[in-house]
Amino acid sequence: MSIFQFTSMAFLLLSLSTSFCFGIPGKVNMLFIAIDDLNDWVGCLGGHPQASTPNIDRLAKRGMLFTNAHCQGPICGPSRASFLSGYYPHQTGLYQQPGGKAMEKDDKFFDGRMLPQYFGENGYRTLGVGKIGHGYSDKKLFESYGGKFSGSGPKPPDGKRFNYFLPEVPWTGTQTDWGAFPERDEDMTDHKVATWAVERLGEQSEKPFFLAVGFVRPHVPFYVPQHWFDSFPLNETLLPAVRADDLNDVPEISRLIHELPKYPKLDFLQKNDGEQFRKCVQAYLACVAFVDHQVGRVLDALDDSPHADNTAIVLFSDHGYHIGEKDRVSKHSLWEESTRVPLAFVPAKSQGEKLGKSGLLCSKPVGLIDIYPTLLDLCGLPVEANNQGQSLVPLMRKPNGEWRFSTLTTYARGNHSLRSERYHYLRFEDGSEELYDHETDPNEWTNLASRKKLIPLLKRFRRELPAKEASYHPAVRKGAVNAWFENHLARNGVK
Repeated sequence: MSIFQFTSMAFLLLSLSTSFCFGIPGKVNMLFIAIDDLNDWVGCLGGHPQASTPNIDRLAKRGMLFTNAHCQGPICGPSRASFLSGYYPHQTGLYQQPGGKAMEKDDKFFDGRMLPQYFGENGYRTLGVGKIGHGYSDKKLFESYGGKFSGSGPKPPDGKRFNYFLPEVPWTGTQTDWGAFPERDEDMTDHKVATWAVERLGEQSEKPFFLAVGFVRPHVPFYVPQHWFDSFPLNETLLPAVRADDLNDVPEISRLIHELPKYPKLDFLQKNDGEQFRKCVQAYLACVAFVDHQVGRVLDALDDSPHADNTAIVLFSDHGYHIGEKDRVSKHSLWEESTRVPLAFVPAKSQGEKLGKSGLLCSKPVGLIDIYPTLLDLCGLPVEANNQGQSLVPLMRKPNGEWRFSTLTTYARGNHSLRSERYHYLRFEDGSEELYDHETDPNEWTNLASRKKLIPLLKRFRRELPAKEASYHPAVRKGAVNAWFENHLARNGVK
């Protein structure tokens, strides 16, 4: 054998080995499923005993479920900007909801750098439908975009509401309401989103594809057809554990930042023996069951398609949601219910078990920031050097392997959450702190930040905080949810 033949054969064997371990470059398809406002009320996460999510559960069993995953921004815009760009909010300055065209004009962090665009640049056909971006046009993200249909609707005519009526306060509004509407699943945005995705999965594709499917529910308003409510009888609905004095031991700035005057509070929910509380919980469970069904339709279509063996999957939510906990029905917080998200990865069947066995759980602190590099790793694409997250493939192979100490969430410049495997630490712009031990206090009812014996732990968390924080990005809108934010945004030059 000549040296040329030997070198060629060695290169071929190395290429095959690399392709088998990390996915075949340019061959493994990617199904990207994003769900809006889904907290841990998922069967496989155990967040609510009545949650019905058989399809998300079966997907998680096919790959790895990350049980300690967190968003980088606890509202839609900052979260999506982060996981689509691969940058933390404190790097880009996109801490709050974006508007206008400023993100699309920013080629340093966003324009041309977003995850679907990277796949497109590397030979993939990119398709998207539903809600994927926020503040950056979905039409610019994908080669083919199926639309948003009726967005978070449909909604009753003439502004009709069923249970929650907006109070007259001078802050940004909310669509929060709950009730049975419309009559048919076929009229719901998410049904149409799933249908579009199902049709695309049934098609042949000359190139590998990146298909992003963005579901809206359980984003407010909590409207789904009546038959989804029927699965959760109101008189049998179990309420989450809450305490009226829950905020008594948090610093004043935490109460001010987290105040939401236009969103439902516990006093409203608990009136008349908790009538609205039960209705709200029932509606959220119904919305979760509905969106899970749509996920199932897409998974079934993939399994029945010519792409079944060669498509990797990621499923996640952009952030969590409080349903009464911490005196709120909303996201907009640095507490666990708002930062924690479902996150599951399923390698393509063609990749065998080289990327880890199926049905495994990992409790390491990970973030949506890690999605970008993980998908590149799964599909064998070149590393994007600017990604600030880490590939989760090593954890998929070895769930208890070495990993970072904590994962970061930011809500307004200077205000952060750090979650380790056991503890949750919050630090505010004035230096105030909160600390919770999830081994003994999973509801985060007792703030331990003043305990002297925990000073070494607090110092460890403080070292994990960002050393530098960018000014607010020009895309950030001035709209404030409370008085603290109005002052904060003005102090930070947001116009």
